[in-house]
Amino acid sequence: MQNMNYYYDFSGQKFGYPLSLSINEFSRSVFSRQSSLEISYVLRGEYEAVTADFSCLLREREMVVIAPDEIHMICKRQGKEKESIILTIHIDFSRMTDAMAGDKKKGFQTVVCSEEKNKEFYRQLKQKMGELLSMLIEGKNDLYQMNVIMMELVFIASCQNFSVEDLPLHSDYHENYIKAIRYIDDHFNEELSLSDVADQLSFSLSYTSKLLKRYTGIPFVKYLAYVRVRASLEALLEGRNSIEQIAADCGMPNSKAYTAAFKELYGILPSTYRKRFQQNLKYSKGKNDQKMELDEKQKELLYPLIKESQELLYEEENFSIWKGEGEILCRVSQGNGLVKLETEPDGTLVIHILKDKK
Repeated sequence: MQNMNYYYDFSGQKFGYPLSLSINEFSRSVFSRQSSLEISYVLRGEYEAVTADFSCLLREREMVVIAPDEIHMICKRQGKEKESIILTIHIDFSRMTDAMAGDKKKGFQTVVCSEEKNKEFYRQLKQKMGELLSMLIEGKNDLYQMNVIMMELVFIASCQNFSVEDLPLHSDYHENYIKAIRYIDDHFNEELSLSDVADQLSFSLSYTSKLLKRYTGIPFVKYLAYVRVRASLEALLEGRNSIEQIAADCGMPNSKAYTAAFKELYGILPSTYRKRFQQNLKYSKGKNDQKMELDEKQKELLYPLIKESQELLYEEENFSIWKGEGEILCRVSQGNGLVKLETEPDGTLVIHILKDKK
């Protein structure tokens, strides 16, 4: 289930646009496979990334780039109660023409990077991510400027070469686990039982059950329901089909079972999720509607990324000044303060407090 405290969603698919960006605090996830290039950056805490080739721990300020059509899972580490927040960017090639998308199967590789590992690749991606976040924070809606940043992210991700030695080692059961997950991923919208998975892979029923429970942390039936719900998200958000039709298309027995699984996974009814998405509203337990805008606690989390894309003018341990597009920002770290400096036409310096020092 997602904790919606830090939830933010810029969703291009609402307009048929390839780019989307979200901030989430996951407490559980499932494997997925998308036609998009995915860039996930840990803002706080720790996450685990698992693909067909490796599994590894992602710490704060580390990121993983997931190649299109790569089956993968990125989730909060089991047993960790510490707050964990992740920023995810998707660039969906299915929403581009073939001439623009190119050969996505050959053009990208899944890779983990940080300040120590694949440093130049990491630096370039962070800079462009910072530029994108600056646009969203400043409320800029220049389509062509966003297109430039999006395609620069694609270019940076596509022109890198990594060797097999760059990948972390996976666990002993990893290969069998991925075989089972892939089979579920290929057949989730059909009638599917644990016995079907075990028979197809020539595993015993007890081994298959233990294998899935060990890695997903939940029983097979619940995992299958979550996979179906996760696969239905795009159809739900596009809003063309009824909940009943979406439930049938993803393999759920009925809309009641679909709604129950959706609420357990996302903490909200699918009808409410769709409505709030279409109206660009944040999730709220109360009745107060809020537009989907980045708030101050989210901006503070994003500050290190944004800083990478701007010109640093001065910095010491608890104080820094940098230049953005047409403005100068000042940050006081000890007080958790962020202020913007502007000069009036008459030369007067005006200080705008963006975050209270409480």
